[in-house]
Amino acid sequence: MIETGMKTYSREKPLISMHVPKCAGSSMRQVLRRWFKGNLLLHYQDESQNRAPERHSLARRFMMLRRRTGICIHGHFDNMRGTGVDDYYPGMDQLIAILRDPFDLHVSTYFYVKRESRNGGRGAFLDGMAHPIVKNRWTLEEYLDTIRKSFLCRFLPPGLSPGNYRRVLEERFLYIGMMERFQRSVDALARQLDMPSVYVHSENVSPWDEPVPAGTREEFIRHNLLEMGIYQYVQERWGETETGQAAALRQD
Repeated sequence: MIETGMKTYSREKPLISMHVPKCAGSSMRQVLRRWFKGNLLLHYQDESQNRAPERHSLARRFMMLRRRTGICIHGHFDNMRGTGVDDYYPGMDQLIAILRDPFDLHVSTYFYVKRESRNGGRGAFLDGMAHPIVKNRWTLEEYLDTIRKSFLCRFLPPGLSPGNYRRVLEERFLYIGMMERFQRSVDALARQLDMPSVYVHSENVSPWDEPVPAGTREEFIRHNLLEMGIYQYVQERWGETETGQAAALRQD
């Protein structure tokens, strides 16, 4: 059984859905659209134009809102760009997110950018220029050897450290699910928000068409102890420790 944590959802405050890239964000957007309809607001950088997300006027929205309907903002809250949750909506304490194994997240980014480049998609750009994966024509091994740090913490509340991440996650998040068990996470979130559950299917999937070099996971873990600790803690608090499923699901 997936525990939903101790915080109680209030429709009188915004729900902030922190979309960590390559963590089922496209599928999650469809779920949130079913629940919040026109009150789902998006927060995304225009990569090809290097344009920052819109800053939504929440006070005005809530004045026009019927009490039984909440507001949700979903998107990439990127601390490094100054578009993080505390940059735009400081002090929010009704956060939700879906995470995945940080190494799988790191590898999936490589395959996603390659797919976007082949298809002429916006994901082939970063800050208005060709993504380094595209520009340098990296192989997977070259990418893993060059980009060793996970970007996970960029898209979570700022200032996470080994000494505080447990407290911050407990205080600010209503729920954190896991992509490896996405349907079960959606079901648990539905209960937390008092919403009807929604059947989900994979969207924006990037197949892994190169073998992962031996030893790269172990090397990645050595460089990303905080990120691995966060993921392990999320499994312990909101989910169930389980292995072997991440490789079977390659969903963005």
